[in-house]
Amino acid sequence: MQALFQKSNLVSALLLTSVLVSGVAVSFVGHENRRLHNELQQELERRNKAQVEWGKLLLEQSSLTNPGRVEKIAREELDMEVPDAGRIKMVVP
Repeated sequence: MQALFQKSNLVSALLLTSVLVSGVAVSFVGHENRRLHNELQQELERRNKAQVEWGKLLLEQSSLTNPGRVEKIAREELDMEVPDAGRIKMVVP
């Protein structure tokens, strides 16, 4: 019974326990690292898709607000026209 509690046996048991805990910790950290890396890649892909969509929306906005297009719609669909110079009144704030 005394041999079980000898100093060298306790040190060996402590070292064995430390190695086992360290091995489990390394495995856990490796798994967590892979999981976070995958999550990062998914978020980067979402960001890239959002940037592409933003670019498409900017192009659409610029085409829809083109002054020539707006004037054409105003003339053809809304029957609007540019007023004569005498009908224009300046409003001063």
